[in-house]
Amino acid sequence: MSRIPPRGNGGGSLCPAPLGWKPPSRRPPSARRPTGARLENRRVTPSHPQHPPTEGTITAALEFKKLSLQDALDLAILIEEEAHDRYEEFTRIVGGRYAGDASDMFREMAQNERKHGAELAARRAELFGDAPRRVTRDALDDVEAPDRGQPRVFMSARQAMEVALASEEKAYDFFDAALPDVTDARVRALFEELRGEELRHRQLVRARLDKLPPGPDVEEEDADQPGSDPG
Repeated sequence: MSRIPPRGNGGGSLCPAPLGWKPPSRRPPSARRPTGARLENRRVTPSHPQHPPTEGTITAALEFKKLSLQDALDLAILIEEEAHDRYEEFTRIVGGRYAGDASDMFREMAQNERKHGAELAARRAELFGDAPRRVTRDALDDVEAPDRGQPRVFMSARQAMEVALASEEKAYDFFDAALPDVTDARVRALFEELRGEELRHRQLVRARLDKLPPGPDVEEEDADQPGSDPG
């Protein structure tokens, strides 16, 4: 009779395996799912479903050569929405302690992302009206949204803006890497425009960083509790 090995790294007695039991198979490294902005297929519910997805929805790997201008605009809007939602999440995580703290920096970035997304949405509506989206946030993997592991309760305003700078650089790299695969002339022009916008945003964030004091905020044991700032 075959026996089931003990769990974990510890010892323990061996128990008889049920009839027909087979050890679980392990997928080889080559069979693991790739990660990255273009390949990850993550289930995220859009926060602004004005244009719900329709038949033929693009939810997995993005094929830039197949994107229409409408698809490209919807993708750009979703990128801004994802970044806005993440910054809002960070605002709540770090809490408010004083005017101009990390929470305020993340709130400011969320407002910027919302403004840019609204501009793109107005442009999309002018060109394509209420045509349903084919691109969903399943196709995104933190293109411009900051990494989830970045916020800390007592991080400084400067540290928050360093997170924002890394996100702007990531977005620039996304559009720059996509351009060689784009075949539609109008999509190419849009991506070039968006890449330029991300470059300008990066410069603005760097200029803001230059005005913030160097070094960390206060030590954790000396800091006010998160959320103590009434603003």
